[in-house]
Amino acid sequence: MQHTLSISLQEATIEFSMGLYTVRFHAEAVLDLNQIMRVEEARRDLLPGGTGPVLVLIPKNVALVEQEALAWMGTESAMQGVPARAVVVPSSIQVLRDQIRWALFKPAVPFRIFRNPQVAKGWALDTWYDQQVGQEIDAFGDLGKLDV
Repeated sequence: MQHTLSISLQEATIEFSMGLYTVRFHAEAVLDLNQIMRVEEARRDLLPGGTGPVLVLIPKNVALVEQEALAWMGTESAMQGVPARAVVVPSSIQVLRDQIRWALFKPAVPFRIFRNPQVAKGWALDTWYDQQVGQEIDAFGDLGKLDV
């Protein structure tokens, strides 16, 4: 039995399960900047104060994906409280653009674009786990300072 917290919107379904948010956009959706911002706000409202990696799935039969909307998902303001965001798109050109951006600029925020959902999910979870392991090591660092 899998426990999932979910909400269904007109343009997407948002789920939270095992620490991962999954945003599944519906077929024939028009993903412009305003639409993406509304869905992100709904995702944040699903579990107020909750943080976790985000996997965004855009179907092959989506009507339109604006480049501006994809770019916004990787901005500092959109990434607040998001340890990693992986977006799966139907376009190889958008994936190539993202690979070039990573090769040239090495962005400070953990945001990537993929074609394969499993690879995207693995990257998002690995990035999040790497951040968590660092915090655990820092927490154990104070144990040696305790007086017994």
